[in-house]
Amino acid sequence: MAATLITPTYLDHKTPVVKPTPTACDTVNGNRIPNSGHLSLEMIASAGGTVTVTFPNKVDGQSVTPLTYTLTGAQTKVAGGWPVSTYGTELLVTGSVNTITLVATDAG
Repeated sequence: MAATLITPTYLDHKTPVVKPTPTACDTVNGNRIPNSGHLSLEMIASAGGTVTVTFPNKVDGQSVTPLTYTLTGAQTKVAGGWPVSTYGTELLVTGSVNTITLVATDAG
């Protein structure tokens, strides 16, 4: 099956939004998130685990090295700033456990 889409909540300075409801990681198929280069990904864990972000884009014919974020215990981490020219227009995200939830926001 295809990876589960997470649509970012778009932010702007004039219209604040209520924080989006987190989406559980799809540990079987992964998640895919559109990337504009201004994407932020909030990773929320209740009991720890890892989130690996892989990039379908290639630079000079070479794959871009995946990034793995480790969350220990009940912890929240935020990452962002993946330039489209390097990382492509979509991120592929895989959580090690479905107790990790994700919130994607885009301030682009």
